[in-house]
Amino acid sequence: MEKERIPLGQMICDEPFLLLLLSLVIRLILYDIWGLLDLLRTPLRIP
Repeated sequence: MEKERIPLGQMICDEPFLLLLLSLVIRLILYDIWGLLDLLRTPLRIP
């Protein structure tokens, strides 16, 4: 008998630590790195 292939989404949802790791990576990319890039692109205000 052939093994039934498990979809990627189901594999991620079945593993709680993998789901936690994925959420931390998404948070790091979307909030932290995007925020730092936004700060670096802001021009300096010279009085």
